Amino acid sequence: MGRSSRDKGLKAEREVAAIYQAAGFEVRGLESLGDHLVMCKDGLVIHSESKRQERLQLGVWIRQAESNAAQGTVPVIAWRHSRMPWRADLALSDLVAIVGGR
Repeated sequence: MGRSSRDKGLKAEREVAAIYQAAGFEVRGLESLGDHLVMCKDGLVIHSESKRQERLQLGVWIRQAESNAAQGTVPVIAWRHSRMPWRADLALSDLVAIVGGR
């Protein structure tokens, strides 16, 4: 991976962490993974992966997030293309549990 790709990835991680923090969540970086744990007020912990790529590879990203996420955390992929808003992908069962208050 080239330096510009690494820099773009780091910038994406900072952008996503800032979005969570602006919403009042505590964000903890995960050493060597580049991912974040997002601590929610209700005890929910999100394992957040950030992807800023033009080529959508959700299947690959989902497998990566699910394999990296510790048991009991909800894997979420934050992704976006250039000049587009950030989007999130998570399992529908996790979304239902979150919206339904677990």
